Formats: sequence, structure tokens, C-alpha cells
Amino acid sequence: MRVLSLCSAANVLVSFTYAQTQSSSIGTTAASFSAVSSPTVANAQIRPSQPPLVIPTRAAVPAIGAVIGTSTANAATNTLLAPAAPPLPTWDVIPPGVPRTKSGKPIPCSPKNVKLNPSSHKLISECIETTFCAAPPGAPVNATGLGICFPRQCRRDVYPFGYGTFGGGTGPKKVLVKGKFVTNMTAVAIPPMCANGLFCPDNGSGCQLLKQIGESCELGRDEQCQAPSSDGAKAVCLNLTCMAATLSLNDPCTIENTTYVSDINRGAAGGGQYTTIVIKDNCRSPGLFCDPTPPNSNNIGPACQQTKKLTGSCRFDNECDSRNCNLATKKCAIPSETPLHVAPWHWAATAILILLWMSASFIVLLFVDRRRQFFSYQKMKTYYIEQMTLRRAILSLHAAAIEQRAPIPALYSPKKQ
Repeated sequence: MRVLSLCSAANVLVSFTYAQTQSSSIGTTAASFSAVSSPTVANAQIRPSQPPLVIPTRAAVPAIGAVIGTSTANAATNTLLAPAAPPLPTWDVIPPGVPRTKSGKPIPCSPKNVKLNPSSHKLISECIETTFCAAPPGAPVNATGLGICFPRQCRRDVYPFGYGTFGGGTGPKKVLVKGKFVTNMTAVAIPPMCANGLFCPDNGSGCQLLKQIGESCELGRDEQCQAPSSDGAKAVCLNLTCMAATLSLNDPCTIENTTYVSDINRGAAGGGQYTTIVIKDNCRSPGLFCDPTPPNSNNIGPACQQTKKLTGSCRFDNECDSRNCNLATKKCAIPSETPLHVAPWHWAATAILILLWMSASFIVLLFVDRRRQFFSYQKMKTYYIEQMTLRRAILSLHAAAIEQRAPIPALYSPKKQ
């Protein structure tokens, strides 16, 4: 039994040393080697330490679900004590920021349940949007509940989903609740964006190097593929594989048709959920598209064909130069996001119309003001005439009253005594 244990330890040492040569953690390799040569190697366990956050190299490109941005080979930097019959792997040191239950234990998850929604193609897991599920090194692929929800280490969007002001975001540390300031215990730091030459996977487990042509990529993530050359050629992710979009006219091509069904319902008036169809190919663009039924009978299967001009008949967006096919008319149309360029004569006509409108408004207002002044003058004239007539009548009555009260002159004068 002692000999078998030492043989098992030697086999583990060889495998571990090979994995260490693929990473940059040379110092950890030496420490692990000394740990393996310990006489107590037969009764030891695997206790992985907290993996460091490092920028990966081409020799150790991290895989999706790797432990906080480290590569598969870098996972071997965990302290190895080489058991003869290893038990289930466990986390020895939990990094800070890991969500925990009320009892203080990290929230468990199952990496096998990390998948894409079949209708919306959104990444779903047992963790919230600000975390990703990762299992300890050496965990079985189909294990349940061995993973832990770690905080995301990177982001691909400027404004990522799930990082709100309160209830899980970078909001104020103190918030007002029921008239009292309390500490925001759910504040989560927004992870950084990746630098040039790196990309952030869907689960946000850490920045990775761009994929070479022929390597695997995630659905709809063209930015994960490195351009094949610097002459303007592009790289696309088709059928989960990086391909170069460099095919010429009539070359056999690969086409990918993906239907995205939004989980947001537009209601009864909208007619159900949003549906978007995205068709991609590896033909050189702009100018070419992958026709599933090319007119040239010599070609068997899809082939690259020339894109069509405006008002040309089309079946999907890639068939048009404008990348916009009006499904109602089946014609190539101008995209709705195209900027509107106003011609010079449009500007001149608009200026003339504005001047005419201002002149007409001035004339109408002047006419209305003149009419108002005319009616006001008529009222004042009528009032003046009435007042003058009334004054004359009053003067006439006053003169008549004076005449009636005047004394009668004497016909004779009395004689003096």
C-alpha cells in the first residue's frame, strides 16, 4: 500500500508539473513541488487557494467559467497535496465580495446549469446578473451545487445590466429609508472593461485574449475573434467558430440564421413578443453576401453573391447594400438610422417660406389693428356726438327756464308824491 501511494503521488506530480509549465506561475510550481515531496503526501487533500487576477497569455487562455479570470492551466497554481483518492474539491479561501447567505456561507450554484435561453439566447444561470458561477478546480463536470457565485470581473457594455443605484449598484453608501440614513449593503462595484486585444465573455469571468481563426467563440460575439490581417478583412463568429470574412464572388460560404425572441411582451395591441432574425456569413463585406440559393447552377450550396442596390428585390437584410430589406415591399430600402441630408434648395425654399409667413403675419396683424382702431374711432365719435347733443339740450333747457322766471316789465311808472 505504501508503494502504491508513492506511485500515485509520482503520477500526480508529473501531471501537475506539466500543467504548471503552461502557466506563468513558476514560483507556485516550486512551492507545489516541495509540497508533493512531503512524506505525508498519501493522507493530504486538494485545498485550492484564492486564484490571482492576472492578464492571460496565449499559452494559458482562460475558458468560460474559469475561476475569476484565470486560465485552466493557471488553476493548477492551487496548492496540491496529492491525495491517493481525492475527495470532492472545496474552496479553502473565498475571495471578498462573494454573495453569502444569512448563515455566512457562499451561495452555491451549478456550472452545468449555465446555458443560453433557447428563445432569447441570453445567458442564464443560478446567479444574479452581477455574478457568475464557477466551480473549484477538479470539480466534476456534472456536479450539482459545488460552484460559487463570484462577482463579475469584467464587462462588455458601458452601462451593464443589473448594476442599479440602490438594491445592487454603485449608488450612495448612505440612503434615506423611513426618515433614517442607513448603509447600502447591496452596493456592488461595476467591473472594468477589457483593454484592446482582450474581450469579456458572456459570464464576465475575466478578460481573455482574442480568439484565433478556427477557435471556438460565443454566439453572436464577433468581437471575440481576431481579424486575420490588417488589410481591412474582418473576422466573424459563425456557428460558434471564428471564421475570416474574406470569401470572394461565387466562393462557397457559410451562413448562420439565428432567431431572437425577446422576453418582453408587447401586449395584446402589439401582437406578442419581439422577434428579430439575424443572418450572418463569411463573405467579404461590404459588397457581397452569402446566398443560400445562388443563381449560378455550377455552385452547389450557398455561395457569395453581389449585394443589391436600393429598390432591388430582397429576402433579408444582408442581401442589400443598405443592410435593410423592407419585408412589406420586399425591396432594399434606406435604413431608418440613416442621417437625413438636406439639399441647398431645401434650405432656400425653407427660408423663403419663413419670410413669406412672417410678412403675411405682419400684414394680417396690421389689418386687424387698423380695423380695431377704426371701430374704436367710431365708438368715440358716436360718444362725442351724443355728449355734444346732450350738452346743447341742457343749455337750451337752462335758457328756457331763465326766460320763464324773468320779472314782467312795468307798463307805467308810479308818480312821485
